[in-house]
Amino acid sequence: MEGLLIRAYQPSVRLRVALISNQAGRKVTRLLSPDMPLIVGRAPEAGLRIDDQTLSREHARFLLSGSRVLVEDLGSKNGSFFAGSRVSRVELTIGDEIVLGGVPLQVQALGARGDSLGIVREELIQQRLEEELTRARQFRRPFALLLVRVFSKAGTATPEQEDHAWIEAVRGHLRPVDLMAFYGTSAVQVLLPETGVEEAHRIAQAIVASRASGGSSLVVGIALYPPSGSTGDALIEAAREAAHRASPENPVQSGPAASPARGEGSEAALIAGQVMRPVLETVASVATSRIPVILHGETGTGKEVLAQLIHESGPRKDRRIVRVNCGALPKDLVESTLFGHERGAFTGALQQQKGVFEEADGGTVFLDEIGELPPAAQVSLLRVLEVGAFSRVGSNRELEVDVRIVAATHRDLETMVEEGTFRSDLYYRLSGVVIEIPPLRERRDEVEPLARRFLQAANKANGRRVEGISPETLVFLHAYSWPGNVRELRNVIERAVVVTQGTLIEPKDLPVRVRSGEPRPDASPSPASSLAAQEPAQARAKVQQFEAQVLQEALASTGWNRAEAAKKLGMAVRTLSYRLKVLGLKKPE
Repeated sequence: MEGLLIRAYQPSVRLRVALISNQAGRKVTRLLSPDMPLIVGRAPEAGLRIDDQTLSREHARFLLSGSRVLVEDLGSKNGSFFAGSRVSRVELTIGDEIVLGGVPLQVQALGARGDSLGIVREELIQQRLEEELTRARQFRRPFALLLVRVFSKAGTATPEQEDHAWIEAVRGHLRPVDLMAFYGTSAVQVLLPETGVEEAHRIAQAIVASRASGGSSLVVGIALYPPSGSTGDALIEAAREAAHRASPENPVQSGPAASPARGEGSEAALIAGQVMRPVLETVASVATSRIPVILHGETGTGKEVLAQLIHESGPRKDRRIVRVNCGALPKDLVESTLFGHERGAFTGALQQQKGVFEEADGGTVFLDEIGELPPAAQVSLLRVLEVGAFSRVGSNRELEVDVRIVAATHRDLETMVEEGTFRSDLYYRLSGVVIEIPPLRERRDEVEPLARRFLQAANKANGRRVEGISPETLVFLHAYSWPGNVRELRNVIERAVVVTQGTLIEPKDLPVRVRSGEPRPDASPSPASSLAAQEPAQARAKVQQFEAQVLQEALASTGWNRAEAAKKLGMAVRTLSYRLKVLGLKKPE
């Protein structure tokens, strides 16, 4: 029996899972069978024999159980290591790597021809996403993140009855440089480096078409940097929301998400905890006026939710609220986006275009990441605040507008004023009221009710019936510091709803970073976790190791001709050279 029943939405996507060893150019692949132990070591009778002196005769036992691979070190001399720590027992998932003595072994899913599907761990794709953001900002190049999921048509096979062919179909349309990770097992996240909107849509349409005639179809959500978001969390959220909107009739959807409907945006993510009550009282008091407001707080604390609440609670609630992320706009397009442009105002301006302020006339403009606004746009924004008028790019005619401005930032604007990077007169105009939003780690009484609310929303969005959260899981949720705040909590809960195999969210359904977080002194004792902590630096090293292997193989096949290798990988030569420099790869002597 060479299959594995992996449980997802309601269990069971059939995959072939194997251990892969690549030592000194010799690749060994051994399939794992459900509930049948496999001994790895030097002994001739070992199920997977590897002739390496760092291994003991019977080094470790691997057991495929449900959706995980359980590994037990058998008292080896040189030990077994996961995420840089020596372990006696550990649970692995597809894409994980464990080192036995000096021998690395990867758990990987295989295609129909026995080749690896190249799936990486979810945490690793998130780490690479952050690296891609840094590179994209430096070179001002776009990239895309896809969420591909199985969508079952009525009366046909459900995702649980599908084999792994859909995953192969996705991989078949990707470049070697693209990364893919499971999101549950009926969905995958795909990172497409240096990919613009047209190419991202072409790939998405090809993926959808590859399964159009099957019982179950594929749908794709697309998030693009920079328009869909300027942070990793924002891009993941945009891709996920777009995938939820997709259907067989409209299988490819793009982020960012549409404005939340009344009752689904602001109310769904607000819990009046003890620390937040004064904040909500201030919001209620300023909502009825038109005084500008600055919402200041860390990323993910709910600034956009409060902006929506201010709009919905005031006299402009029946008009539009238009959002714009100042940090995601190319500098040369900021003024055009905010104030519009005339035909011929610049190269590519083929027709007249209204800007954000015209679109929001009579309503509210929400300027997220206001601290990223370039100096020229700051001058134009100041004029709108002072006289209620502006000119489109390429026009001398002034247009009057009536808008209420709500701005948000995680940066210290007062310090920026002192440093001269933000205009003092604009700051004083905007800061009629400054509302400080506390991070989630200071709002511990909100964690459980928020988690339960996100659970209900995730059930609805994913067609699940997860009933609740176990007490042991709540201990981890309360102990974790939530650096990504409310947004991170929402992502964690939805992920758990997707991957859980039972009726309750258990600790094993949480990401490693949440399970390995140190409890606070006043937190309840944490249950023992069998999974070692995965440090960001170690996660980054594993991603880079995978990337280096892909690049080296492409270069070796082309005699280290960078132009040909870049073409084969589907990337620019400049990007290839940059990655080689980052990874420290050089042509062998």
